[in-house]
Amino acid sequence: MLKLRLLSMVALAAAVAVAVTAEFAAAQQPPAPPKVSTFAPAEDLVNQLDKYLGDLDEGTKDEAAYKDAKDNVGKQSNTLIVIALALGLHDEENKYKANAGAVIKAAQEVAASKDLASAQKAVAGLKDAVAGKGQAAGALNWEPTASLAELMKQVPIINTKLKMNLKGTKFKSKAKDTQGHTAVLAAIAQAAMADTKGAKADNPEKAKQWYDWSVKARDHAGEVNAAIRAGKSDVAEDAMKKMAQNCDDCHAVFKPEEK
Repeated sequence: MLKLRLLSMVALAAAVAVAVTAEFAAAQQPPAPPKVSTFAPAEDLVNQLDKYLGDLDEGTKDEAAYKDAKDNVGKQSNTLIVIALALGLHDEENKYKANAGAVIKAAQEVAASKDLASAQKAVAGLKDAVAGKGQAAGALNWEPTASLAELMKQVPIINTKLKMNLKGTKFKSKAKDTQGHTAVLAAIAQAAMADTKGAKADNPEKAKQWYDWSVKARDHAGEVNAAIRAGKSDVAEDAMKKMAQNCDDCHAVFKPEEK
């Protein structure tokens, strides 16, 4: 009788373990992504990819430029990875869609560079990939392809530029730039969603929180983008407030030291 009870307890424990494992596995799967055009128009992402490529090229042209730009190379190249991923998975046709995989691979080489020589070589490869001369890559998915840490460092830089250009007459005159910034923020949020490991969302509850806040960050950035395109500064301002609050809520759990 005792043996049967022990076996039953073992079986119950095993069943609980399987259920917990299944629950965690399910929690580790992010929600299905919407069409990229709903939060980041291809036109805006293309403009930003060109800009980031230009910044990387300028920042690695010589020793003096690299000395000033070195700290930005990692952030910019990882952001370019996400932009390329979004363009590769985009539902709108764009000039980088077909070779996005090669661009991602080349940008990862830039991100991995440690000195001027390796950075220049990697940027040259990135320029080739952008021009359609890179190696073909496999199918793309919303999965971790860039450093979450570097992306999170780039977010406040983008956000600062965005806020500076949403005031007064700049709302219209800088619309192309601010549309680009919001599209990149939305793409970062969508790409970051799958990186529960990078976020240290190591249990089902935290994984769900990470997904929820990532979705809100993506959608709020998309709302700002749409408001800028519609010329509605008041709507953009309200969406910016929601985006800022969402960032604070997320940081309170995942980066409490920065709160």
